[in-house]
Amino acid sequence: MSVLKCPVCYKDLKKITYEKQEVDICESCGGVWFDREEMLNVINGLFSKNLIESESVSEAYGKSALASKDLEQYKRYCPRCREKMEVFNYSYDSNVFLDRCPNCKGIWADRRELEEVGKYIKGNPDVDKYAEVLASELKKGSRLSGGKGKAIAVVIAQFYLVAAFFVMGFEGMLRMLMFLVLPLACIFFGGNLGSLTEVRFSLSFARPVITKPTPGFLVVFGGWLLLLLPLVVYLVEFFAEM
Repeated sequence: MSVLKCPVCYKDLKKITYEKQEVDICESCGGVWFDREEMLNVINGLFSKNLIESESVSEAYGKSALASKDLEQYKRYCPRCREKMEVFNYSYDSNVFLDRCPNCKGIWADRRELEEVGKYIKGNPDVDKYAEVLASELKKGSRLSGGKGKAIAVVIAQFYLVAAFFVMGFEGMLRMLMFLVLPLACIFFGGNLGSLTEVRFSLSFARPVITKPTPGFLVVFGGWLLLLLPLVVYLVEFFAEM
């Protein structure tokens, strides 16, 4: 098997065993090549030994997501199959930009980027704890996700379907039904949906996974915003024409 070359400085990569996972490291620039799924295996090993620091409050909650297109782009080629790699913001908002091969799905991490990804996944446990307490208190006092709230959501959905049928016919009712699937799912199953991790926003592997759970009440609240959106749009247009 040929020796892999570093995509940054073109030196030979050295295969080592790190956290019980074989990876390829560049001893010159400090970058690491991970074949598919290897990076998370290494990070999980670091978590088990408590070798990853927590994010600061500003790191965890005070930054805005950047777009990879706004960064200076470098041409880097996959050490495994020589395809040009794509730059992506890990999990959309981590602001840790990694290089991924579109063919073999391997990932190149520059020096310290592995640690930054680990810190992002870990977050800030103390702040997360307070957020969970706040979420639980808000959930206790919220009626949006209770039985009455769900019944109201069903009534609104039925009203939309009837209105769509009379205005646009059967095709319009089907389109409205497709629209209602997401908000109703959020309202009825907010807790379950919020707890999902390791899923993608689309079928494309280029989309990063969701790494952190979302408080259920936020999912329910988002569902209500989406459900009421057509009504708000109608009212705005109605009063604008008066």
